[in-house]
Amino acid sequence: MNTKNIDSVSREEQKAILINAISRCMIDNGMTLENLDEACESVREIYRKNATIKG
Repeated sequence: MNTKNIDSVSREEQKAILINAISRCMIDNGMTLENLDEACESVREIYRKNATIKG
């Protein structure tokens, strides 16, 4: 298996872990897709700020 395939598998595994955690949290707390959109934007902003500080 080459590096590209390993990276692809790893990304798919990471995606699955994140999907399961987010889905479980949303269902357990009665959240909507609007809640998810707002949370995603907050996470993006945190990553942008972190990249700016480290850059």
